Amino acid sequence: MSTSNHHDSRQSALRPVTLPSGQVMPNALVKAAMYEHMASLFGGLPNANHFALYSLWSQGGWGMIMTGNVQVSQDHLTLGRDMVVPKTVTSDALRSYTALASAMRPASEQDNQEGHDVSKPRTLVIMQLSHAGRQSPIILGGRLPLTPPFAPSALRIGRNEHSLVYKIGFQAPRAMSVQDIDHVVDRFGFDGVELHASHGYLLAQFISPKSNIRDDAYGARHAPLHLLQRIASSIRKVLPRPFVLGIKLSSSDYVGAGSLYNAQAEEEAKNRALAHIVDIAHWDMVDFIEISGGDYENPEFLTSRQAFFARFARQARDAIHAQASSSPRHPLVLLTGGMRSPEVFEDALSQGHTDLVGIGRASVLAPKLPLLLRKLYSGRAAGDLDGGSDEVAREFSFQQPTLSYSDTPLIRAAVSILRWLGILPLPTLIGAGAAIAWYVVTMSRTSRGSGINYQMGGIRVILTMWIPELRAIAPLFSCCLAICFYSRFQWW
Repeated sequence: MSTSNHHDSRQSALRPVTLPSGQVMPNALVKAAMYEHMASLFGGLPNANHFALYSLWSQGGWGMIMTGNVQVSQDHLTLGRDMVVPKTVTSDALRSYTALASAMRPASEQDNQEGHDVSKPRTLVIMQLSHAGRQSPIILGGRLPLTPPFAPSALRIGRNEHSLVYKIGFQAPRAMSVQDIDHVVDRFGFDGVELHASHGYLLAQFISPKSNIRDDAYGARHAPLHLLQRIASSIRKVLPRPFVLGIKLSSSDYVGAGSLYNAQAEEEAKNRALAHIVDIAHWDMVDFIEISGGDYENPEFLTSRQAFFARFARQARDAIHAQASSSPRHPLVLLTGGMRSPEVFEDALSQGHTDLVGIGRASVLAPKLPLLLRKLYSGRAAGDLDGGSDEVAREFSFQQPTLSYSDTPLIRAAVSILRWLGILPLPTLIGAGAAIAWYVVTMSRTSRGSGINYQMGGIRVILTMWIPELRAIAPLFSCCLAICFYSRFQWW
């Protein structure tokens, strides 16, 4: 297996990378999975907006392109507009997902997919599969109000929080039976996948002792990876190499609240996570392990402490390589989070923090980022000291959206009301939500051929993203507000 020479600090991101399966990526740059919010309400198949958006990414020269998380359960959605693998895969579903895969693939690679030479570099098209578990909210998650979500144990998300958002928006889950677990294993079989075992979703819930207190063969204390290994094994039985299989893990599913400020707790969490990564490497089934972070109970991971990710990724990579003698086809490490400039991800590669770089939000700002980098480096090689950076800068700005709220009497009054209702304080989660909404709206605009609008503020993008849903569930929302007022008066 070969990877880029990480100690050549320049252009390492653009050199071919060979996966354990034998598939060769043209470079180490991965268009990471993001939540798109473009399917039909309550989940659906890929549509014209998806095709247009991914067609743009397909022209960018990426080493790998991942879909947004595709749910394997129609009644366990995240925010209501997820792509879904239907229970019965109809001809319409096959056509939709085939069209999506075609849109993700560069035009030069459209032909002869069945008999292609795996040793020839080409953009790899990967579908990310997910099950939201207890993080699936009421109504938008695809369930009626009295139908609880599945989870490893009957522990409500945000059970230690005082906000009514958690109490009203997320029901107490039902602990899954062994038969329920068997059903989930069956639902995860699909072609070309990364298993989403992070960000607090169902597979992550089984791994984490925060959410899994089972005392059977699936308990986090004794067998945290049992469900994940069953699913990976079931996929490999049907789809052996050179089919690519990845797993996404999250740092925050190991690091509890406050642990990042407690050296001993952080060290214990890191050692546990590294042990899991080494176990996965020993399965000899996985091509790459993506390391990310953040869940709804720990939203600060979405925007901070990228240094922890880098340290952990480097140690994970070292631990995997240390097992090379016993597992020669060891998985590569894919680091996702905070990769917002070429300097950052080139440094991550050259310092040996990672083998692959996952780029999410920057891929929205620059869908053709790999091609722009190649143009930049080619210019420098030709003697242009700045590598044509002015031209590149015109095509790609690293400008991030400004989503702060004005300190006006109206805003202060609104915050006071939300605090009185018990909806706040959730300042970090709201801030992360505004950033997610900005990129969701920008992806939607991009799919329709509109440009990036940096003037969109936080309130505007949240309203733009959610107005259709608010119209659909306005009566229920009114009832929820009434419950908030009633509960508040009862406390008096």
